[in-house]
Amino acid sequence: MTNNSRVTHAVRGYTMKFGQVQKRIAENSCFVWVKYGETFRDATIAEAAQMRKEQAAQPNNALVYYVEGKAGKLIPKTYFAELPGLIFKPAPNAQASTRQSFALLKQANQFAYAQSN
Repeated sequence: MTNNSRVTHAVRGYTMKFGQVQKRIAENSCFVWVKYGETFRDATIAEAAQMRKEQAAQPNNALVYYVEGKAGKLIPKTYFAELPGLIFKPAPNAQASTRQSFALLKQANQFAYAQSN
């Protein structure tokens, strides 16, 4: 299979190059082959999570970025897996403390404005 051959999305019907699909499977875990080299589909959240978990278990294949450490050495750090459709909901106590700090900040600004006039 050459990288330039076109493969079809099984559900939506659009086409992509074979190499692009392979890259998305390897890097983002967002596609799954239905029939290898011919059709592919979007990965479900569970499939994507499983693929990311397997990918993270292999240190050679994990998605990493490098941070400069002591004496200029580069330290590999792994990316956090991001799942499409996953929504972050903060804890209620964290949300309450943030709202409280905004209220205190508003009062401080009002006080500073009143003092300047």
